[in-house]
Amino acid sequence: MADKEKNYKLDAPCVSPSRSSGKPSRQKLKDIIAERRKQATCSNSNQSELMDPYEAVNKYKNNEEKGTGYIEEESPEHYCHWDPLYPENPERVACPKRRLAALKLRERCVKVAPKQFPTEVFLKRHTQKLYDKLKDIEKVPNELLEFESSKYDSVYFTQDTYNAAKLSAEAAITLTLEVAKGNLKNGFALIRPPGHHAMVDEFCGYCFFNNVALAAQVAIDEGLAKKILIIDHDIHHGQGTQRMFYDRDDVLYFSIHRYEHGLFWPNLRESESDHIGEGKGNGYNINIPLNVTGLTDADYMAIVLNILLPVAYEFKPDLILISAGYDSALGCPEGEMLVTPHFYGHLITLLSGLANGKIVVCLEGGYFPESLAEGVACTLKALLGDTCHPISAKPEVNSSLIEVINNTKYFLREFWKCFEQEPLFSYPKNIDLKNCLNIDKESEHLTCISYLFVPKDIAVFETTGFYPIRTEEEVKKYSGMVNDLRNEYIKTGNVPNIIGYTYDECLLKHKPTGDNANAPERPERLLEIIKTFENFGLLGRCKRIEELDELDADQWIRKVHQENYAKTVLSLQNVKEKPDWFFNSETIQCVLKSVSYIISLADNIHRGKIRSGVAVIRPPGHHACFDSSSGFCFVNNVVIAAEYLIKQKNYKRILIVDFDIHHGNGTQNLTYDKKEIMYISVHRYDNAKYFPFSDEANYSYTGRNEGNGYNINIPFNKGNKTDHDYWTVWLKIVLPLAYSYNPDFVIVSAGFDAGYFDPLGNGYKLTPEIYSHFIQTLKPLASGKILLALEGGYHLESTALSMTMCVKALLGDALPVPKLCDKVDVDTRETIQNVLSVHQDKWKVLQVNKRIANFDCTNEEKVILESQCQEEIDKGGNVKKLKELFKKNIRYAENTPEC
Repeated sequence: MADKEKNYKLDAPCVSPSRSSGKPSRQKLKDIIAERRKQATCSNSNQSELMDPYEAVNKYKNNEEKGTGYIEEESPEHYCHWDPLYPENPERVACPKRRLAALKLRERCVKVAPKQFPTEVFLKRHTQKLYDKLKDIEKVPNELLEFESSKYDSVYFTQDTYNAAKLSAEAAITLTLEVAKGNLKNGFALIRPPGHHAMVDEFCGYCFFNNVALAAQVAIDEGLAKKILIIDHDIHHGQGTQRMFYDRDDVLYFSIHRYEHGLFWPNLRESESDHIGEGKGNGYNINIPLNVTGLTDADYMAIVLNILLPVAYEFKPDLILISAGYDSALGCPEGEMLVTPHFYGHLITLLSGLANGKIVVCLEGGYFPESLAEGVACTLKALLGDTCHPISAKPEVNSSLIEVINNTKYFLREFWKCFEQEPLFSYPKNIDLKNCLNIDKESEHLTCISYLFVPKDIAVFETTGFYPIRTEEEVKKYSGMVNDLRNEYIKTGNVPNIIGYTYDECLLKHKPTGDNANAPERPERLLEIIKTFENFGLLGRCKRIEELDELDADQWIRKVHQENYAKTVLSLQNVKEKPDWFFNSETIQCVLKSVSYIISLADNIHRGKIRSGVAVIRPPGHHACFDSSSGFCFVNNVVIAAEYLIKQKNYKRILIVDFDIHHGNGTQNLTYDKKEIMYISVHRYDNAKYFPFSDEANYSYTGRNEGNGYNINIPFNKGNKTDHDYWTVWLKIVLPLAYSYNPDFVIVSAGFDAGYFDPLGNGYKLTPEIYSHFIQTLKPLASGKILLALEGGYHLESTALSMTMCVKALLGDALPVPKLCDKVDVDTRETIQNVLSVHQDKWKVLQVNKRIANFDCTNEEKVILESQCQEEIDKGGNVKKLKELFKKNIRYAENTPEC
């Protein structure tokens, strides 16, 4: 198809997103709280009114159970009459239907009947001429249908095409409206024909009406959404959707597609990463063009973590529509990728924390029936809240994809704050002229665009045989791969979404006394959490877990801690209290109970009795080392639970994530030599001047012997951190490492003392909602096996609300999205770079992060620049003259000071 750089605009009013912030619900707060609220106001707010850090979560107190909508349109009469091998055929819906029936998934959904819509609805995104032309196809004799089809790129007509296309679009619109109105939680539209290639005035690529674009426009016009995120993971670029919203800022279009520098269909220059929108839409069109085949789950996940999630969370959509093309799945001859079907479940779960979970998935492509069917099943299971099956881990991201990711960051840098932190370097470099254009491919990136396709004017398009077909051997091979994956699913099973929790009033008996009477680690911490659980209606929705019979907590303490130290803790004789280490006559019993409860939770999760669990226990544990302790801790609860799973249940990889503001020196001490446990700690450090005052909390401590690389410290040194700082390191470091490690079980040291107003937090300002999104994004790992154990958190309201929001995330409730501030702190940037520098060799997934040149060019321009550089060398010039010459002819990044 000829490259068409036109039809980007459609004359229709654009609806701008509201950027005003809500008014606080509380009118009276103490003076100290009012002062901190002033400091907490995000700089991206257009108003200077004060922010209540608990307002957002208190609006999410009630939860209304809503179903997952399901709608289907098989369109059995719409198929290519002259070509039985044509890939877009009714089997594309029939095969997934059989798989959904086998898994009994449709029965769990709310069946939605498509509504009819007037012609005016279709004219919101299409011209009258296109609409009439399609309707008139009903009158074309059968013998002339192939001739009519040859006028369009990759299209066939039947006399039922208009009816099929209309029903498909109406199904997408109907389901979208039901979700947008809040009648359904989310939904899946198993429909055909697809739509994302359909343009304003042209049919293309099996598509007639643009289903998703029409649904988005109707939702906006009816006032049901102000900002919509469209994610298109079809292997072909959805140029139709892109063009319809190219100058709009109320619709963010995000497309991952095979491109091969323009050599892959639809062969358009506009499919490149530098096509980011125009006018108001600048930055709201994001293309991820894939230039190689054979990409895997790990490669696609790198796109999600490095580009999609940062932008999506900054955009904060009201509604998410997914153009779900499964031709990116393994086996599809059109995609030639190796993405497994369960990747799509991970994508849904990672996105479900946004837009109150309002996600509508509409089928686009997918031409290998078995992987298509399994991809649909995994997507629908995720929408229903089922666990995600682990995706294959790979040690590194494809080098070609790394180039694309960094190209994308460069082009979007001035439009999205999440990319402002990316370090730049001056290009040409300020070194000798001979080497000033050299790029260190390990650590540096130059944005260079290549378009190899030569457009041709085509009057008559092929109507048969232009598509790839798998051989019998290939079909057998890939069908076998899909079947092997299905067998894995059967082994892991699907645990009902039952969240377990432990709580015992006896844990309240461990109290500070005497000189320590005012210590912040006190029984009220548990009481406030349970009270808040009750206020939010969680106690009736979760299962209280009792202690296992015949569990010897004493034994497991001795397996983890030194014998003499264990004896000391279990007797508490001849020892003295310290300001951060107090005890009374009930302390030993509370220590044993806490260990017993956390092991009982781990065991119940292992046996599938519950999916995940929350240990509401005290005293905390992450400062308890092999032979000593401090910081209110006696024994290391989370390490004991991990050792139980490893030694008793044969787990091979346990991930412990610790977001307590204090470094878990005890957890590090006990796991430092182990590869069976990856320990990731995000903590305040202040150059070893913050508790526990140890150099070993620094980023340079990475593990020892077999454990080298499995200890990850993310230490902050300066300033009071906000949600944005933590979220940035979460996406850049925590999640990529977690996915690369591919754990069998996840344990969270859930300390909330980095939250608002915490007496030990020294001014950190994390909101309860950010903690919920930490948990939401960990949920796809380890088949949902997650255990949260209370550590710190000493402001009662902040701690209780934060733990409550974590439980709501585990339950699959709608979550408030954090108000991320303008810029990432300079110290946070330094921390990120330091951590990357010591872990990139071990965890190659982190090598995506590079320093980016403040300059971009095409391949042709690069050749010219190199020639100009040589001319300067020949005549004895210098780098300064070369830069001046470049600036006259080549694009430099605007408003991007060198980092």
